Amino acid sequence: MLLTNRTKISLTQYLDLQEYQYLNLLFEKYSLYSNCINIKDVKDTLTNSSSDISLLISEIVLTRQALKENVKSKTSFNERWDDLVKCLLLDGYNIENNSLISIEPIIDGIIAIEDELNNQIISSSLTQKNDIIKFINESAEAFKQLTPDYNQCLSKARLSVETIVRNIATEIDSVNDNWGKSLGKLYTDGFFEKKEEESISATYTFISDGSHIPLGFTNEEYARYARNLILSVCYYIIKKYNNLNNSDLF
Repeated sequence: MLLTNRTKISLTQYLDLQEYQYLNLLFEKYSLYSNCINIKDVKDTLTNSSSDISLLISEIVLTRQALKENVKSKTSFNERWDDLVKCLLLDGYNIENNSLISIEPIIDGIIAIEDELNNQIISSSLTQKNDIIKFINESAEAFKQLTPDYNQCLSKARLSVETIVRNIATEIDSVNDNWGKSLGKLYTDGFFEKKEEESISATYTFISDGSHIPLGFTNEEYARYARNLILSVCYYIIKKYNNLNNSDLF
């Protein structure tokens, strides 16, 4: 089960509403052996274990009402549950009829793309890396908030790829241009091949403001799909940039 660090933290916050004695028993049931006495222990158990936590999450989903009865503040429970549901959805898992459903193919051995993207950004030499990470996180928060702002979700996602392209272009020729000119420069300067430039430009245009939601998609489905497309483009660009830097060819 591929979960981002964001979802594991949300799951930690949700489970931390329960008594630790109960959590330790629940974790032991799924071979997540621990002795939780604080929220850090809960997080460490969920993030550091080599065991698959999909069955654990499935039980949590199935027994949500029972778990709710154990919590004094129903408002806090509902808020944490809603946040977990949105985080799971961003990772490609939906909850239907008290069951956890994967809405995308699961490929063993592949880590969550957003976490790997963050790792690549952090390890890069880009001067605007903090801004890029901020835009990615703000995109997720716009999707997850109580009244989702899907336009803002996609706007922030677009800003992330814009900033990556403009930052790389500036490093190459020390000129700060807009998105389109910067993308073109990366082609003329040899960073991108023509097909790469065209594919990136087409993806950006596809999710730009004013584009029509495809037939059969809800606003939520389209926002999630389009955001994932942009994050995949971001990952491709930053991975290529880092590889070229590390090989001294750039």
